[in-house]
Amino acid sequence: MNILHIHQDYPDGRPYPITKAVSNLIKGCEEVDKSIKHTVLSINRTSNPLKVAIQPFEQGISVIYWAIPLPILYYWSMKISALLMYRHVKNLNLHAIHGHKLTCEGVFAYYLSKKLNIPYVLSVRGGSDMHNINRLSLHKSFFAKVFNNAKKVFWISAWAKKPIQNSLLIENSKITDTSLLPNICNIDLAYPQKSPENRNGYVTAVSYHQHKRKGVAELIEAISLLNKKNPSIELNIYGTGDDIYKTEIENLILKYNAGGFIHLKGQVNQAELLEAMSLSKGFLLPAVNETFGMAYIEALSVGCPILYVENTGIDGYFDKVSVGEKISTLNVPELVLCLEKIDNNNAKLCNKIKELQFNDNLSFYTSPCISQQYINIIKRGIHV
Repeated sequence: MNILHIHQDYPDGRPYPITKAVSNLIKGCEEVDKSIKHTVLSINRTSNPLKVAIQPFEQGISVIYWAIPLPILYYWSMKISALLMYRHVKNLNLHAIHGHKLTCEGVFAYYLSKKLNIPYVLSVRGGSDMHNINRLSLHKSFFAKVFNNAKKVFWISAWAKKPIQNSLLIENSKITDTSLLPNICNIDLAYPQKSPENRNGYVTAVSYHQHKRKGVAELIEAISLLNKKNPSIELNIYGTGDDIYKTEIENLILKYNAGGFIHLKGQVNQAELLEAMSLSKGFLLPAVNETFGMAYIEALSVGCPILYVENTGIDGYFDKVSVGEKISTLNVPELVLCLEKIDNNNAKLCNKIKELQFNDNLSFYTSPCISQQYINIIKRGIHV
């Protein structure tokens, strides 16, 4: 079996932003089952038709495709680009296609599936897919067709099920006949858990240029308010970025006279960040528009309670167990209340998370488990 993976931001050697979620999945699948071949159609969009370019790379084909993200032109520009892609994949002896986002890669998977007469599966990435559905509302019925014709749908964002169903009017049976597919997390399931009484302060980790989307301003204000009640409340901010964004964060700390208890710690490696999490009372990341958020799972793997936002990130993965606090929206009063709950109930939360490790629940987020589950579903659902 040869699966064509269509993905934007794939590491293909071009000077575009990259993410490793899909490349990690492919690597894991290759380790689990060497009989399945994985070919990548790496895509990046341009609005200038003169910049369209196609070149091979080690794992497949890299395409800079032309598309206009305006509702009136979107459908036809995507269809024209799909026809161009078809010319370059038609002789690859493909058996199935995986579009790694509903509203972009899934659209190409839909077109190529029809041309090649092979099935396709989809991933749904809540933040970007909901953004595109709202922005391109003229094409909701088309996106619904792409969803409904997929052989299987995988949810990276568990929380997105209801918004997608409501926006695209998807039948409930099509929503329930789906599977969770979390991003692979590099975690140590045997990481030694620190006792609650040995934990102090709180941590967060951000790329400085994303500090607004990650709720850093609100978090700094909330911590400042709490520190007035309890001087032991501190926050260490890990990360790096351009000086302009670092200065913005520093100015927020100065604004609330919080330099004595909120510290910019700079960039550290993963091992150092995990150690800092393991010694803290909570990992605080009230991020909005987050597709998954591997840092939350990394925090849980070292026994650290988490704070996250409803309808984004890992929301939907831990509905049956308390691993921290979930805020309904990003505002300071609710942040303060939730942080007080984490602080007051810290020992209980830490012990609940320790049970997750003891019962092997976190293995669900590791490469062997995710890759094997993916291969099993593909083999069951696609008959070649």
